[in-house]
Amino acid sequence: MHPTRHLPIFVFVIGIMSAPVDALEEPAFDLIDEVDGLEIRRYRAHVVARTLVKESLQKSGNEGFKRLGGYIFGGNDKEQRIAMTAPVAMEPNQDANREWWVTFSMPRQHMKDNLPGPNDPRVEIIELQERILAVLRYQGNWSEKRFRKHESALLSLIDQSSTWSKKGQTIWSRYNSPIVPGFLRTNEVAIEVVTASVPGR
Repeated sequence: MHPTRHLPIFVFVIGIMSAPVDALEEPAFDLIDEVDGLEIRRYRAHVVARTLVKESLQKSGNEGFKRLGGYIFGGNDKEQRIAMTAPVAMEPNQDANREWWVTFSMPRQHMKDNLPGPNDPRVEIIELQERILAVLRYQGNWSEKRFRKHESALLSLIDQSSTWSKKGQTIWSRYNSPIVPGFLRTNEVAIEVVTASVPGR
């Protein structure tokens, strides 16, 4: 299962993308469970470009998009354009405060070894291994307050689950351009989960 839903954010050049909404690729996943409004998804291994930004949540998103957008729009050692995907994901760096990994998934046709090297040394190409994420989708603007509200709801639901336990950091994914009105934007908060241990077994 790999739906294609919405345009990603455009922060530094509005209109640079001309692809229709349903042409944007998203990371492939299988829906394996649903728990109290959460989707439990198994994401397949895939390659991403990412960059680490030491700023506030909003400023990190803007700066990270500029760096990664530069890479896919030709800022690489082959001057190659790489198709945009959705969503734009952000995840806090577990090793430091106020640092965020901003991530673009690479189209599935690309392997790590056949992607061009970034011109910007702050951009790196890595392969994410298969993992299971608990995902809560919501509509609305990109304020940190709104993100934190849904992050708390996600973590609370996982803490109450007898099936799944959380692991790692919260991931925030945004699917729309800033020209889309805030109340129409689709966002997700997610966290990696593992099967909950059962006492006595």
